[in-house]
Amino acid sequence: MRPLEPLDGVSPLSRLLRSASGAEVRAELDRIEALLGEGGAPAAAPAAPPLPGGPLLAAALAFGRGALALREGALDAAVRLLDGAAAAFGEEGAAEARDLARCEAVLARLRRDARSACASAVAELDAIAGAGDCGRRAAVVAAHYRATAERIAGDAAAAQRTLLSALRGSEPFLDERAQILNSLGTLYVTLGAHGAAEALLEHAAELHRRRGDAVGEAIAYGQLGAAALGLGALERARAALQRQEWLCARLDDAFGRARALTFLSELALELGRADDALALATSARDVAAGATPPLRTWIAYAARAMGRARRDLGDLGAAAALDEAGALFRELGHPLGEALAAWDRASAEALAPVRSTTPVAPVQPATTVDWFSAAWALGSLGLPSRVALLLRERIEIYEEAEPRPENGEPVSDGGIRERALAAAAQTSPHVAVQREVELVYDRPDDLTVVAAHRAAAHRNLGRLAALTLAPPGLVVAAIAASGVNVRRLVLPSERAAAACIAHLPGLAVWLWPSATAPAAIGSDLAALRTALGEPLRAALALAPAGRVLCPPFAGDVGAELEAVEVGALLALAESLAPGELRLDAQLGWNGEVGASVEALGFVVTR
Repeated sequence: MRPLEPLDGVSPLSRLLRSASGAEVRAELDRIEALLGEGGAPAAAPAAPPLPGGPLLAAALAFGRGALALREGALDAAVRLLDGAAAAFGEEGAAEARDLARCEAVLARLRRDARSACASAVAELDAIAGAGDCGRRAAVVAAHYRATAERIAGDAAAAQRTLLSALRGSEPFLDERAQILNSLGTLYVTLGAHGAAEALLEHAAELHRRRGDAVGEAIAYGQLGAAALGLGALERARAALQRQEWLCARLDDAFGRARALTFLSELALELGRADDALALATSARDVAAGATPPLRTWIAYAARAMGRARRDLGDLGAAAALDEAGALFRELGHPLGEALAAWDRASAEALAPVRSTTPVAPVQPATTVDWFSAAWALGSLGLPSRVALLLRERIEIYEEAEPRPENGEPVSDGGIRERALAAAAQTSPHVAVQREVELVYDRPDDLTVVAAHRAAAHRNLGRLAALTLAPPGLVVAAIAASGVNVRRLVLPSERAAAACIAHLPGLAVWLWPSATAPAAIGSDLAALRTALGEPLRAALALAPAGRVLCPPFAGDVGAELEAVEVGALLALAESLAPGELRLDAQLGWNGEVGASVEALGFVVTR
């Protein structure tokens, strides 16, 4: 028995939870509660016939209220109501309904408590799945939500394996199958496998539509918009996001509607339609601010879109909107938002002398305006396409600001800026979409490996593109270890401060901006040693005038550098003993710094 099944003869609640607004669902829940009376006993009101099966009806009512709370993000109430429903079903011997309610309660805890709930969630869901027939609905739902816990815990490969297992078991349950396809498509969007994501989400959206599940359909179209954006298909993205916004307006879903409107405003900006962008972003902010509680993340994103639209329209109110967004992002501690706010500050500082009516001294981009911090943060988040947009905006602003020779052409820099931009932009749109679609059905494990490697490569590319804006000065490390043959291990992790510029069998070269703290460099090398599972040998040197001129293009063997010598450093690394770090005197690391690096398990020599 499913949790809402006791109500099927007296209420359309199951359908309303999938397709009606929260107000309509609440009204129906109140009507059912009035029929039941206090304590779940049938009401004695003469106008309504008594309802049979009072305890099961009361359990179903509690489940319905919990499901609505979960849908609307009232997670404390959802946990309480769904736990209560599960206990009530258990007392009545309705094992399947009990286990399905337990699954929903676990999902509510995962959404509320995030990573801290993952271990207990996996244990409870495994117990549910193993308690009966592995082909029953509750086992499929438990597997689906186990994958959610694995994704929240950061194990994308495990989440994909679990979702594919759940997908295979979902054939008798098309409603669950549609939800699993939503989750799998969302995972592939996160991994950057946008072609595979698009195929899965189109399938999910159609299943939801045929079932009349507007909630699931809205989620599918929102992620379809993100997948299309990843592929550079702006018109496809707009159509999907418009569908999400329309569905969410029907459902009174403030979160989904604010998200869709904000994405649409960003699309309008990309297409050069600042007036449309301003109207869409204003609507997004109003929707987010009108929610209970207010959706502060989407208020910040909408305020940012409004500020950028006003700036493009020449509105003097742009700076205030951008400052509002930046302050809110900082208060929320939102990494992407903070990076975008840093970008906005750099743009505003660079534009100020360009658009000022008072003559001012020319801006020197490498010293006065800090474009690098924003670019580095975006690159470290694995978003080279955003770094490319930043580089493009910087070029446009400084072309407007720089004096031109008599022929009216911009001053040439040898194509360095344009090449850096072109290299960063090579990931958007991406190729091999059809191959991704084939892999998702035929060899999904291969697709996971490809997507994970691509995500690491994108992060490294974003960092190298950002380094084209850094002041001169690099710390260079030549690293030797047999495990360096595994290419994916060579690329620095999300938490590292390094970028990789070269890789050969047994050898790699990493570099850091010269301002990087020695402790951070030591930690990065210690993390690489752990990933390799063996001691490494490394020779570190300072390149005082070293610069990254251009990140590698597809097929390039490495980044284009200036004033960086690695040949002798590689030879030196090869000659060192396992676990030895050889430091160049120019680094200026004193004995205390060397001791802190030695504490990480290295033998430091000079």
